[in-house]
Amino acid sequence: MSKLIKCKTCTTEMASSATTCPKCGAKNKQPIYKKWWFYVVIILIIGALAGTTEDTPSSDTTNKPNTENPAITPGNTTATTTPALTPEPEDKNPAIKAGTYKIGTELPAGEYLFIADSMGYMEITSDSTGSFDSIIANDTVASHRYITVKDGEYLKLQGGKTYALADAPSIVPENGLYQDGMYKVGTDIPAGEYKVMLTSSIGYIEVTSGSRGVFDEIVTNDAPTGDTYITVTEGQYLKLQGVEIQK
Repeated sequence: MSKLIKCKTCTTEMASSATTCPKCGAKNKQPIYKKWWFYVVIILIIGALAGTTEDTPSSDTTNKPNTENPAITPGNTTATTTPALTPEPEDKNPAIKAGTYKIGTELPAGEYLFIADSMGYMEITSDSTGSFDSIIANDTVASHRYITVKDGEYLKLQGGKTYALADAPSIVPENGLYQDGMYKVGTDIPAGEYKVMLTSSIGYIEVTSGSRGVFDEIVTNDAPTGDTYITVTEGQYLKLQGVEIQK
């Protein structure tokens, strides 16, 4: 049985399959989506769109730089040569490595500059027995100090680098602020009077006549708990710890 519909002109009920209204004679037009040729047109349009999408290059790949091989770029198929590494410059200040050296055999007698890495140790002994009585001088070095050794002695160095004076780097501060370390008066710091400013709860000042590290070389020393003054002369050595001097 055919489904009943209403005429769009006079609203009279009629069969959906009727071509005209039995009352007013108006044509019964079917919706366009119910016509057979409508689906043929849709299929043709979908096929045409699919073909266009496949032929168009993706915007993600068009003119995209070559990141996988940076030596090869579009239009250039020749790979560039990796530049040779520039050799590191040789050390202008050859350092004496840590160890124990026999003076006169492995190292010449004379004066050296010891620069600690963070905390170093130097020791001068009269022989290689390792006994306490053989120790001539020793010091724990937090910064730098001078060391003078003689033929036949042994020099033990730990935790730093040591230089012959001819090869030693300058220890003169560029800003003129002298802090922890040993300085040669007349070479590293001018002779004269200086105000010593405390940088810790207690400091240490020592003036010596040489850099052997022996007791007899001490001209004066002090452990100040506040700012003070010190006068040094040409050829002396000034050792600072926990204090500073502004030139």
